[in-house]
Amino acid sequence: MTTPPRPRAFVLGNFVQACCWHVARLPQAGETLEAHHLQIEPGGKGLNVAVCLQRLGVAVDTLIGCGDDAAGDALLALLAREGLATTHVHRLAGPSGWGAGLIGADGSNCIAVHPGANRLLTAAHAEAARGAIEAARLVYGQFETALVAVEAAFAIAQARGVPTLLNPSPWQAPPEALRAATHTVIVNEVEAVDLLALPQPLDGTPQGAARAVAAALAGFHAHWPAARRLVVTLGEHGALGAEFDDERWSMWHAPARAINAVDTLGAGDGFSSGYALAVLQGDALPMALAWGNLCGAHVAARTGVINALPDAQGLAAMIEQAPPAAARQLTFE
Repeated sequence: MTTPPRPRAFVLGNFVQACCWHVARLPQAGETLEAHHLQIEPGGKGLNVAVCLQRLGVAVDTLIGCGDDAAGDALLALLAREGLATTHVHRLAGPSGWGAGLIGADGSNCIAVHPGANRLLTAAHAEAARGAIEAARLVYGQFETALVAVEAAFAIAQARGVPTLLNPSPWQAPPEALRAATHTVIVNEVEAVDLLALPQPLDGTPQGAARAVAAALAGFHAHWPAARRLVVTLGEHGALGAEFDDERWSMWHAPARAINAVDTLGAGDGFSSGYALAVLQGDALPMALAWGNLCGAHVAARTGVINALPDAQGLAAMIEQAPPAAARQLTFE
């Protein structure tokens, strides 16, 4: 019996050597706290998604810039262990990216990142990966990578009819060309305020958040003409998904999996990975939201990120324990 080929994805990756200090609570401005644990590991939004998708059975190509330093050596070693190709991993002058995070006992966090070599990627690097981009069934991008590389890769994907998935984080206003080549946007509840130009923060409840997002969909559609989906993650409240089809929007809410949140750092990347896996499997939006929640919960229930990213066996164990909560469609008068 012939084994079917693995679905292919292209990830605009990024790499930061992440240093995380675990504290009883996040400090106030000017306050010094003693950390009870220090964790150092490779990280970065794009790297996390590339590793997670590879573990989940997807054939992943990734574009990453790293420095000619010890951190870059660590990245190459990690990619080798995970079975990820380094064809489009470029060692560039200067330091690799570095990140610093504070993790509270309740799983809350705050993060600062110095991008380093990630910002040195260019449109030419994306063009050199054209074959891999065109062969993919999904292209994922985020904003810890040089924007010009993301924009060039999305243009290649759109011309080939390959769906594009953008996590515009850390938030910055995307250029028009990128907005015109993005099929799906994933943001958290804080980023949604900037993305949708909301007059106030989301109120924290799924129904209230959904109403605010629904009211902003017309403006979103005008600003992102190629977008057919908008996903907003709500942490412990799950995720919202809006889809544009037959000239109208529909909206779904998928409740979060109940867990003891240990470390929410990287949970959003876990969500993006689970969502992308479902899309690659041909699942509809409600199931993609449920898969995203499942993978995000797997990360949040564990310390660290790289070691907390699930593989196929880890997800199977979670599903055996309890299936993902079903999404429900929302309607508004």
